[in-house]
Amino acid sequence: MYKLYSSLPELEQRKTWAEIDLDALRRNYRLLREMATAENPAVRMIAVVKAEAYGHGAPACVATLLDEGCDFFAVSCIDEAVAVRAVCDENHREADILILGYTPPELALQLGRYAITQTLLSEDYAARLEREAAAAGVTVRTHIALDTGMNRIGFPAHSDMEITATVAAIARVAGFAHLSVEGMFTHFARADEQTGGEGDALTDRQSERYRAVRAALERQGVVIPFHHTCNSAATVRRAADRMSGVRLGILLYGARPSDCIELPLKPVMKLRTVISHLHKLLPGEAVSYGGTFSSDTERLIATMPIGYADGFLRAYSGSFVTVETAEGPKPAPIVGRICMDQTMIDVTDTGAAVGDVVTLFGNDPKELYAYADRAGTIDYECLCLVSSRVIRVYR
Repeated sequence: MYKLYSSLPELEQRKTWAEIDLDALRRNYRLLREMATAENPAVRMIAVVKAEAYGHGAPACVATLLDEGCDFFAVSCIDEAVAVRAVCDENHREADILILGYTPPELALQLGRYAITQTLLSEDYAARLEREAAAAGVTVRTHIALDTGMNRIGFPAHSDMEITATVAAIARVAGFAHLSVEGMFTHFARADEQTGGEGDALTDRQSERYRAVRAALERQGVVIPFHHTCNSAATVRRAADRMSGVRLGILLYGARPSDCIELPLKPVMKLRTVISHLHKLLPGEAVSYGGTFSSDTERLIATMPIGYADGFLRAYSGSFVTVETAEGPKPAPIVGRICMDQTMIDVTDTGAAVGDVVTLFGNDPKELYAYADRAGTIDYECLCLVSSRVIRVYR
C-alpha cells in the first residue's frame, strides 16, 4: 500500500514522484456519475480500485470517493477487499465491496466476517465455496459471473445449449443455504472499439446473451436483484446496458480505454522527476546502452533519476517529456535507451537547468495514450506499472 504523504521531506531523498490530484478524481467521478445516471438516477457507481486504484494509491482514492458518496467498490482479490473495508471503517462509511476474481474457498470465513461480496466463477467453484461457508458458519454474499464472450471466467453463455445449462446451474446455486446470490454481471471484451466494427457486433451479442440468461432465470422464478455489464467504455457508449450499476475504472483516473472515447476528464496522476545532471554530448558520441542515439552536432543532454525500475519502460524511449524551465515549459525528447534508474533527454536550446522539474505524463490524457501506443500497450498498464519506489504525493 502506498503511504499518504502530506508534505515533501520524503521526496527529497530521490526527487521522483507521482503527483495524485484528488480534486481531479472528484471532478471525474462527478462527471461520470452525471452521465451514468442521466436516464436512470438509480444506477449505482461501482468504483474499480483494484491494483492500488490503478497505481494511484487505493486508501486515498477510496477515502475521496467515499466522501463523494460512492458506496460500491470493486477489487481483484481478498487482500485488496479487506484494505478497502478498513478505509470504509476508518471513515465510518458503509459500502459494498466486490471481488471480481478468485478467492480460495477456504477463506469463506474471512469473506463473511468482512461482509465482502465474492464473484462466483463457476458452479463447481460455488459448490466448494458453499461447503466452506457452511463449515465456517457464515453466509457469503455473491455475484454470478456470466461468460458471454470474454472467455475468461464465469458460467458459460455462448450458445442456446450453454444458456440452458447455465440457467439450470444458476438456479441450483441460488438454492444454496450459505451463499446469498445478490447480483450477476458480465464483462464486455471489445466495448472500447470503433463504432460499427466487429467489436460492436460482439458487444451486441454479449448483451443479448446476458439478457437471455436473465430472462430465462426470471421465468423460472430466480430473480437476481442487481445486474451490471458496463465497464468504462460501455458506460459511455451503451446507455441501454447500464442496468443496476456501472463499473468505472480507467475513466475515474482521467485516462482513456481507447482513442475513440472522448470525455473532458482530467488526469489524476502526474509522473514527475527533476534534472539531476547536465553534460555536453560531443559530435559522434552516443547515449546510453547500445548507442542508439548519437548526433553530428554538439547537444546538451540532461539526466533524470527515473527508469524502468520505476515503471518508466524502455519502450518509452523516443517519447517526449515536458521540462519546466525558467523560460516556461519546453518539450524534450528522450534519447538513448531508458536505464533501470536513469533516463536521458535532449535539452539543447531549452534553457534547462539542474533541478528543473520534468513532467513525464499527466498534463493531458493524450500524453499517456501516446506512451501506451509507443509501448504497444494500454493506458491501464502504464499507470499500474508505476512502481512503489515512486513516492505518491497527494494534492
